[in-house]
Amino acid sequence: MSLILCRMEPVRNPFEVPELGVHLHSSQELCYVIYNNPLLVMDDFVDNRLIQFIRNDLNMEPLAEKLDTWKRSGESPDNMLLLILTHCQYYTSAEVSQYRQTLIQYRKKHPGEYGKERADYLFGKKQYGRAIPLYEKLLEMDSDSVINDRFFGRVCCCLGACQARLFRFEKAYQAYDRAYSYDSQNEGILEKIYYLKSFEPNLPVAQRYQSAFGSEKQNIWEQRIVEAKARGQESEAVKELDELFMKDEDKRLSGAVALVKKWKKEYRGML
Repeated sequence: MSLILCRMEPVRNPFEVPELGVHLHSSQELCYVIYNNPLLVMDDFVDNRLIQFIRNDLNMEPLAEKLDTWKRSGESPDNMLLLILTHCQYYTSAEVSQYRQTLIQYRKKHPGEYGKERADYLFGKKQYGRAIPLYEKLLEMDSDSVINDRFFGRVCCCLGACQARLFRFEKAYQAYDRAYSYDSQNEGILEKIYYLKSFEPNLPVAQRYQSAFGSEKQNIWEQRIVEAKARGQESEAVKELDELFMKDEDKRLSGAVALVKKWKKEYRGML
């Protein structure tokens, strides 16, 4: 992530944003993170740790005091974000107004849609361990016009993708198995289960999938694996596995068994 820095404040203890892998050294950097990552900051970003950083390291006592008062009184998190942007004057009034509209549009979404977008955001930032509980929480929601079998199937696929990226292949299979129970017409789920089995030959896959794969489908999927191996020699490691377990159905496999073994320890750090 790139930050636009105009001035450096005497920060002794930089504020860590682990989801982005950065440490903030100024109010401008703080504003940049807030403005460009609304899904990250909308719910619980303004906490006591941030307020202390604003008070002690940014030396913005009036802002910290107001945020502290608002937080204790149950003020909207959105208003606290807008207060920070306005107080620091890093963005123009028009830009802050535009950001306000962005927050409003997110808040108008169905809770399930909003929750999935938040989880998807963390997935996109490779924060798989943080995304997993958000996806799992969505699976506990009551059904309605939005929360239906198709929605649950999509969430299960995303959950399976997270588990696969952490090399928890059995848990990934369980998620895809559940997804298939919601959407048995989706051959993309079968394809992902096949790739899991290719990565982990000892994975216990139900017989119904073995018969559903079919020789014609297997030939196609095996060819994609061969092509992925060739591409894998030229791709960045992180991208190679992403393409197999991406939520976008147009995206396909990028990785191979040998690459999985090579990167396994590295990716354990994403728990």
